[in-house]
Parts: sequence; structure tokens; C-alpha cells
Amino acid sequence: MTIHKTAIVPDSAVVHETAQIGPYVVLGPNVKIGAGTKIDAHAVIDGHTTIGENCHIFAGAAIGLEPQDLKYGNEPTGVVMGNNVTVREYVTIHRATKEGFTEIGNDCFLMNYVHVAHNCKVGNGVIMANSTVLAGHVEVGDGCVFSGMCVLHQHVRIGRFCMVGGMTGSRVDLPPFTTCDGRPAMVRGLNVIGLRRQKISAQLRSDLKQAYKLLYRSGLNHSQAIARIEEEIEPSSEIKEICQFFQDSRRGVAAAFGDFAQAGKESGAFEEAPLEAI
Repeated sequence: MTIHKTAIVPDSAVVHETAQIGPYVVLGPNVKIGAGTKIDAHAVIDGHTTIGENCHIFAGAAIGLEPQDLKYGNEPTGVVMGNNVTVREYVTIHRATKEGFTEIGNDCFLMNYVHVAHNCKVGNGVIMANSTVLAGHVEVGDGCVFSGMCVLHQHVRIGRFCMVGGMTGSRVDLPPFTTCDGRPAMVRGLNVIGLRRQKISAQLRSDLKQAYKLLYRSGLNHSQAIARIEEEIEPSSEIKEICQFFQDSRRGVAAAFGDFAQAGKESGAFEEAPLEAI
């Protein structure tokens, strides 16, 4: 264990013997730091917060501080962070309101000035570029990528492997396996590159594209489109995930770019394509 002489580490804090605590770091009395984790200068970690193994918390980050929520009544909440997470300079991750934890999964990368508010749940392998902001209770699925300066309204959900363009703002849910951008956010097409990186087969990519064409270009409402999807497309966990995402939405799901018919003509987002091109 390496703890700089200027760091403030209470006796009740649990710091693994292989962790490194840099100069002027301040840890709260209920903080736990995992094996191999490095905390750089001037970072502050408080609340009932657990940081996993092999994380790197850069200078000036603030994790587990009180939420910016008038309802907060000093409840004993915190942050739970997984393993292999990189938190760059001046990121803020606030502890939960009322009960529970703000959650950050494994293998995430949060760049400078990212803000994750109270009660958010961020999945595994999520990348958030500079100054992206999640309001309270936002849920982010595995493998999502946010470009810089994105802003997500409280209680919004972001489906798995969604790619969100820079300066996007959304008050509604963004569906899985898509690319979205704009203000308000709109669905631009399937996240083909992301799906290829996840080794999703050409046939399944084609099925996903067909499902979104029914949801966005058929003129059907979501319930009717989901019924058609269940009738016409080979069932898979990913197809079921899309249908469930739309069925569970309370805030509504982002519309496609342009109107239903015009979207495909202008952007090619959901046009037919040979399997090898999808």
C-alpha cells in the first residue's frame, strides 16, 4: 500500500495493500478501495463508496459526494464502481438519494468533466466523452458510447450498444443498437460498426434492421409494430430486447430522423441492403 503523507485516509476506510493513494487525496470513513487501484492528487471520495480493482481515478475527481437533490436527507448511500474503470480529471459521480447506490460497471472510461448524478446505473464497457452529463436515475446499457457534451434528462434509459453523437440532448429513451444524435435526439440508423465489433452476425444485423424498419417506417404504432416483429422475424435475445425496451418505456422512445418514409430516403438509415453490406 502506498499512501502519500499529505493524503487524508481515516482508519475506518478500507484500502487494499496494493492500492496507491496520491498527494492531498481525501477519503471518507466508509470508503473501500480495491486491489491495484490508483487515486491521483486532490481526488475526493466519500459516502458508502466502493471502488473496484485496477481502477484509475485521476486528479480532482469527486466520487460519492452528496447528490445535488433537495430531497436528499443525509441517508447512508454511496457509489459502487466496478473493476478496470478510468475516471479522468474533474469527473463528478454523486451518491444516491434516499437509498441504494449510484452504479458504474466494469471497464468504463469517463473523460474529463463527465457528471453522473444520483441513482444512475451505468453498465459495463461504457465510454463517456468530455462534459457529458447524466441527470438523476438515468440508466445506461452495456457498451454505449457518448461523444462530447451530451445531456440526458432524469429517468431516461439508453439501450445497449447505443452510439450517441456529440452535443446530443434527450428527454426520451434512446433504443438499443442504434446511433442517435441531435437536439432533440433522433435515431439515425443501426450501430453497424458497434455491432460488428461485438461479432454480431450479418443475419442478426439484418433482423435488427428489419425490426427497426417496422418500428419506424411502417406507419404502425409501436404495439402493432412489435406484433409484426414477433410474427415475421426470427426470435433472438436481441430482438426480444428491442421489443421489451419499447414496451417498458415510460418517457417515450426517440423518433427516427425525418418522418417515417422520408427518413430512409434521406439518410439510408433503414434501407434494405444485402447481408454482406449490413
